Amino acid sequence: MEEIQEILSKIGLTKQESTVYLSLLELQEAQTGVLCKFTKIASSNIYQILDSLIKKGLVSFRMQNNIKVFMSSPPDSLNELFLEKQKKLDLERKEIAKLVSNLKRKELEEEPQSNYKYYEGLVGIKSMWHEINSRMSKDTPLKAYTAKKESYQRMVGFYSEHHKLRKNKQIKEKLIFPNEDISLAKKRKDKLTEIKFMDLKNDAEWGVIGNKIYIQYITGDKPRGFLINDKTFAKTFTQVFDQLWKSATS
Repeated sequence: MEEIQEILSKIGLTKQESTVYLSLLELQEAQTGVLCKFTKIASSNIYQILDSLIKKGLVSFRMQNNIKVFMSSPPDSLNELFLEKQKKLDLERKEIAKLVSNLKRKELEEEPQSNYKYYEGLVGIKSMWHEINSRMSKDTPLKAYTAKKESYQRMVGFYSEHHKLRKNKQIKEKLIFPNEDISLAKKRKDKLTEIKFMDLKNDAEWGVIGNKIYIQYITGDKPRGFLINDKTFAKTFTQVFDQLWKSATS
């Protein structure tokens, strides 16, 4: 029963609505007194539950000696509820997409001279990368100093989407990869991507893109990241990266 109720909850039925509907399926038809006894639901609640099920198309009734006798609709009616929920989700998805598009238009034309944002959790790190992706342009190549192999494995699938977007925007990239992951690095190499290798043991990684610096680590239970917008910091980190690039091996 609990497993079925859990499934029915996914199409909008409460636990008590599921109990009444399933009970009517078993009883075939019943008056409220019988239903209350069978389901152990108080009579003060039963009419509200039945009214909700009627509105959802899962229960109907007939009059017998001026008394309502309730019956369940066929289980196929549950499909209709699912389709209604799907339509609602599709509409909400379109509304969210429209909202995101409108909000992007309202972004600041000129960013503050210096600011930073802190992100926490794997979802937070992905949010940081969504912002990085939205700011990428041909004039801002990405320079990334990665970390040891296990430090970015949880994000490999997400990074694949990032690289697709980067390639669509024709954005160049320089990556310093750990020696232990040469095979994966070679798969990423293309006309827009240059890769070199170092003996990396660090858990955290960082990179520079335009006037922005990101610093992150995604190992452990609480991944964390910073996205810093500061010309001076970005210039300094770019110089550090360029020095490391010279000593890295191809």
